[in-house]
Amino acid sequence: MTAELPGNYVAQAETYDRTRGASPTMVRALASALGPPEGGALLDVGGGTGNYAQVFQARGFRVRVLDAQLAMLSRASAKLGPGSAVVGDAHALPFRDASFDRAMLVSALHLFAEPVRALQETRRVLRPGGVLALQAFTAENNAVLFVHEYFEASLPGATAAAHEAMLREAGYRDVSRRPLVYADTADGSLAALHTDPFSLAGAAYLRNTSFWHRLSDEQRERGLQRLEQDLRSGRLAERVEQSFRRAALAGHGTVFTARP
Repeated sequence: MTAELPGNYVAQAETYDRTRGASPTMVRALASALGPPEGGALLDVGGGTGNYAQVFQARGFRVRVLDAQLAMLSRASAKLGPGSAVVGDAHALPFRDASFDRAMLVSALHLFAEPVRALQETRRVLRPGGVLALQAFTAENNAVLFVHEYFEASLPGATAAAHEAMLREAGYRDVSRRPLVYADTADGSLAALHTDPFSLAGAAYLRNTSFWHRLSDEQRERGLQRLEQDLRSGRLAERVEQSFRRAALAGHGTVFTARP
């Protein structure tokens, strides 16, 4: 089955790469989890426009990026070359068993209707000794964020322990995790935007997050007005600084390293 996505990614593909790229912070964390390329085959599940796939291709992996949206993948294909982008469903990967040495799933698990099934599929296509690098925003990570308050909306998220439980249910036996703290806004995720008040208050940045697409038009308008007021007064900068101090302990996100 195909997950219901919180947004129109066909339209979003037109603007996605204007605000979202590969974060050096995230690349370092993923590289540590994946290990040396050694010419291995890497599958990027839910890889969108291929920003992270492009980086790891340049680092020496043979990369394939999979996404459900052709509009997003057309941009990935231009970055990675012919045959590197595949339209498909993360719940039923169109690859044979044991096809890849590594897999990564970056800021995407929350988009899938059946996350455990998607994780089972990544395990199926990994070769013996393979590694999955899963980056997610856990409940603990989301607790340091605050922009949702401006829009009177919740910011759901499973706990880190729940993510580990999903990985183990999917058949992964060796699971570890480490938090990451953004030192940049390059990937334009909601967590990364919390490091810069000007980005956090900008509709152009927010509209390329899944959080934005869960909001009604009224929520968006009210929230942007409140953010603009606090940006002008300086209160937003103060809140960003406070949030960053909390993130130094809890992390803006978490990278899980899992082996079958």
